[in-house]
Amino acid sequence: MSINYKKIQTFILLTFSWIIVPLFLVEILMIVLEPYLFKGLYQYDPDLGFRVRPYINGNNQFGFNDRDYPLEKDPNKFRLLIVSDSFNWAGGKDGNYTALLEKKFESYYRTQQVDVINVGYPGTHTGEQLPMLKKYGLQYNPDLVVLGFFAGNDFRDADPERKRIIVNGIYLDIDKEDELIIFGYPIIGKSRLLMFLQQKYQVYQELQKAKQDSAQVFSNYLLASLNLASAPIIEQEKSPGILSKEAFLRVEKSRLKFCKIRDLLEGKRDDNINYIFHSISEMQQLLKSRNIRFIVAIYPDEYQVNDELLNEIFAEYDDLKRESYNITCQQEILKKYLQANGIPYIDMLDEFRIEQNNRPLYLLREPHWNSSGNQLAADILFNYLVKDTDNFFRDN
Repeated sequence: MSINYKKIQTFILLTFSWIIVPLFLVEILMIVLEPYLFKGLYQYDPDLGFRVRPYINGNNQFGFNDRDYPLEKDPNKFRLLIVSDSFNWAGGKDGNYTALLEKKFESYYRTQQVDVINVGYPGTHTGEQLPMLKKYGLQYNPDLVVLGFFAGNDFRDADPERKRIIVNGIYLDIDKEDELIIFGYPIIGKSRLLMFLQQKYQVYQELQKAKQDSAQVFSNYLLASLNLASAPIIEQEKSPGILSKEAFLRVEKSRLKFCKIRDLLEGKRDDNINYIFHSISEMQQLLKSRNIRFIVAIYPDEYQVNDELLNEIFAEYDDLKRESYNITCQQEILKKYLQANGIPYIDMLDEFRIEQNNRPLYLLREPHWNSSGNQLAADILFNYLVKDTDNFFRDN
């Protein structure tokens, strides 16, 4: 049987013309038109990798979850910055713990004497918050900076080689040495179209799982409400982006695994830990050079304060043995370093554990604080920081 080379050549030419070329053009258009087509919450930033887009969803000129403040500080006011991650977004602009803290100071002094400025981007850790502070935060000329450190994932995510960028509205972690920028655009070794389609499909799948789980939660709520004597109802808030039970437990498992005792003893976490230590040290030196006071606030993960959740994680995953994990290793590691370097800190773990017995402090299957958790964090910070503000006003 003879081979018809002309037909093969025609097929290859048509495939190239009608499939390969259009796909290539789509990839080019997704690069060039990104600033115009993808105007979601995030945008590319050559220094930080990404930032929150200014003036979207009510945020301010630097993309922070707060109102605009004058950059020139009023000498008669105390100015406090709180640097952190997505914890600075939970609860919205008015319900976040940073806003609640500012209200507590206003009530205490009976006037707006303390600016509590929310300086945080979701998806960042201390090493990435340092350049964010340098580029935007210090423009506010604060008297004091609080670094909010989330025990759940700030150590775990602190890969010294990682740079998190945003392309076409999608998070992408790349090696810092591999970043390539041409005419202001990041060039990556992956298909942007394929990444976009994969992300949309993953979001769709997760939404379907969340809907099924939410239906079960609502069903359980109705059953409990029909028999109040035997099943008292505890009010539990839900976040707009509630995770399915499977996804939430998977996230908590990945965080817990950082504290596997053997891995810690063998030094498998040392690169991440030392990266955080180096970043805190640089932040401390930077602020000290500007005569700005520095404090670290340590936020607990829910599995550290909610025994029911912790038991559920160990019951769900047979490969996790409770005796193999030190669930408070993050706090212990960080506090030891802070004490050795004379850096003051606020550990919220004990107070959150106590209060969790009275009411839920975290959103349902979502790793951030609900309104009660945000209020408790504001109360803890106020009780610690009020002596600083009192001293400031007494000296002035």
